[in-house]
Amino acid sequence: ETIWPVIGHTWAVEHLDRAIRHGRTRHAYLITGPSRIGKTTLARAFAAAINCKEPDAPCQRCRPCKLILKNAHPDVTVVEAEGSTLKIDHVRALQQTLALRPLETRYRVAILRRFDEANPAAANALLKTLEEPAPNVVLILTAESADVLLPTIVSRCQPLHLRPLSIDLVQTALEG
Repeated sequence: ETIWPVIGHTWAVEHLDRAIRHGRTRHAYLITGPSRIGKTTLARAFAAAINCKEPDAPCQRCRPCKLILKNAHPDVTVVEAEGSTLKIDHVRALQQTLALRPLETRYRVAILRRFDEANPAAANALLKTLEEPAPNVVLILTAESADVLLPTIVSRCQPLHLRPLSIDLVQTALEG
């Protein structure tokens, strides 16, 4: 059994793991849920899983896994707002990166954190990438809610809504 470096959210991990095993990885995902619930952790673990060199992905031992999980892999880009707004310049720079083939792995992965903070120009710029995805690119957007995003963006992503974890689960994880 594969152990993802994610606390809780078992159903989401199983859903993503099943998609990988059956070759049904989507080109875009939208992970929503309250602040600090593990959206980026899940996104990073998924990026490691689809780029892992071992059958028990994410193994957390191979070079891609180690680098992705510590946010240091050249094929995985994390984009987030500077201050309170994600701007079009961030999305344009990302699009240039995504146009390149992956350097070391199967997929180039872009994790767009707090995409609900994107201004309208940035959101519209991302639409083209979502509508015409490169075959070796996976986009993972995170947001507190899909309600504030453009419906056209939401409709092009596989939604995963994370819910708060039980206090017992968090306490056990912290003690372990």
